[in-house]
Amino acid sequence: DNYFKQAQNIVNYSQGQNSKGWQLSDGTQSRYVLVDNMLSQTFEAYREVMYQYHRNGLDLMHQDQKQAKSNIANALVSLEAMNRVRPNSFILRTFFDAKADEIQDIFSSGPSVSIDKLVDALNNVAPMYSSQWRNIKY
Repeated sequence: DNYFKQAQNIVNYSQGQNSKGWQLSDGTQSRYVLVDNMLSQTFEAYREVMYQYHRNGLDLMHQDQKQAKSNIANALVSLEAMNRVRPNSFILRTFFDAKADEIQDIFSSGPSVSIDKLVDALNNVAPMYSSQWRNIKY
């Protein structure tokens, strides 16, 4: 949370600079909204998913690929609940804009893990990337 609060401090400072994208009035897809989402209780589950995805997923890949992939899949599936509360949220769109290729790569090579729930969840949460989710093999 300290890092997100630091990001909020940067947003607050930048609002005084009159630059586009740093203020609430700049719309629903701004740096202000992104940081606000990160700190919101509504998106607390997102912060947990980010931890699970990176710490118990990507950081574990060099030791135990199968377990890491399973952890990543479980983290991504858990985004469905958050998506039901806030469908098509900016924070999830931003996440998948950044991670869709990586997710496809992770689940298209290496040891097999169960992907049925994962692919269903990805299609529900990020349908705009359904062509990539179809390429997930295992």
